Amino acid sequence: MRRSRIRMLRFQMTKVAVFLAMISPLLMIQVFAQPGQGVRPSSSKKQQTQVAVELLIVERVPPLAAQRWGEIFQRAGASVRVRQALSSDRAEISETQRGSMRQVKATGLLERDGSIIFENRRFRQSQGAALAEWIRELKTYGAQGSDEGKPGFGLTREQFNRVFLALAAKVVRDPAGLQLTEALAAVGLPASLPLHMTPAATEHLKRDVTRRAAAEGLSGLSRGTVVAILLNEAGLGFRPGRTPEGNLELRVSPLTKDAAAWPVGWPLEKPPITSMPKFVEIVPVEFEDVALVDVIHAISVQTGMPIQVDHRRAFEAKIPLAELKVNQEHRKMTWSGLLDRVTFPKLMRELLQDEAGTPFVFVTTRTVAQMNDRAQQVERLLDQKAK
Repeated sequence: MRRSRIRMLRFQMTKVAVFLAMISPLLMIQVFAQPGQGVRPSSSKKQQTQVAVELLIVERVPPLAAQRWGEIFQRAGASVRVRQALSSDRAEISETQRGSMRQVKATGLLERDGSIIFENRRFRQSQGAALAEWIRELKTYGAQGSDEGKPGFGLTREQFNRVFLALAAKVVRDPAGLQLTEALAAVGLPASLPLHMTPAATEHLKRDVTRRAAAEGLSGLSRGTVVAILLNEAGLGFRPGRTPEGNLELRVSPLTKDAAAWPVGWPLEKPPITSMPKFVEIVPVEFEDVALVDVIHAISVQTGMPIQVDHRRAFEAKIPLAELKVNQEHRKMTWSGLLDRVTFPKLMRELLQDEAGTPFVFVTTRTVAQMNDRAQQVERLLDQKAK
C-alpha cells in the first residue's frame, strides 16, 4: 500500500515537472515584459530636437527684416524671437537635454544690411534653402552640428581626449593570424566607442582581393595604432565621429586623399636615443643575399622594437616584398641605419609612437605625395590634440 502511494506521488510530481517545463517560457515572457522589474523595455523613445532662434539687434535694421526672417525660420521649422542686444549678449549655439527632448538655442546677430550671423556663418534672406539645411543639421546633431569636413573630426577638446584615452589602452590579446573581423574584435574596443562600418567600407571589403591575416607583433601596442594598422592593410581607415544622439563612435571608410583618417602612429615625443636606445645602438653587421623580410624580422628581435610593414601599399606599388634580397658588407652601424639602408630606395622606415607613447617602426613605401599627405594629416591631428 505504501509503495503504491509512493509511485502515485512520483507520477504526480512528474506531471507537475512537465507542466512547469511547458509554462516556464510563458512565465519568463510575462516577467520580462512587465516594466519596473529592472529590465529596460526593448522600445525606447526616439530623441526629439527643438530649435529656438534668438536674433539680437545691435544697430538699426530695415523695418521689415525681422518679420521676413520670422517667416523664413517658420518655414525651416524653427521658432524665432527678435530683441535688442544687451551688453552681456553674444552669438552662440547651446543645447539642453530634458529626458528624450533636446532643445537647441541659436543666438545670432541681425545686421544693418538685413543678414544674420551665427558664430562663423552668415545667412542672407535669399539663402532660405541653406538656412533650412542648417536647421535640419541642428535638429539631427544638436548644437555641435555635423562632424563631416570639420577640423579635429568635429570633436570638442573633451571629446577628443576621451577618444584618445580609450585608444591609448594596450592590446592584450594577440590578433596575429586572424582575419580582419576577428582581429578587430581582439583589439577589445570599449562599448562606449564602437566600430561602425560605413556602407562604402562594406562595399570596399567585398571587392578586396588582397586580404591578409593580421601580422605578428601587434600585441602590446595601443588600440588606436593596432586598429589603424589592421584597417590600413585592407585599404581602410577610421575617424572618430559623433552620432546624431551625441555618442562617440569610430567610423570606418575607404582611405582617400580627401578624407582625414586616424594616423598609423604619431611623431616621437622624445628623440630615438631616449625613446628607443637599443635601436640606435652601433653594432657590426654583415650579410649577403638575405631576404629583406628576414632582415627586418632579425632587427626587430635584436632590438625588441615592434616593426610593422605596410604590405598593402607595397603591393599597390608592385614591390615584391617576399622576393627582395639585400646585402650588407662588413660595417659598424646602428640598427636604425641598417633598416634605412636595406629598405632604400623603394621603401622607408618611420620612427613613431602609439597613443600610449610606446615607440615602434613602420616600414612603408617612399613617395613624395605619401610623405606630404602624412605630414599634413599628422599636423591636423596634432593641432586638435594641442587645443
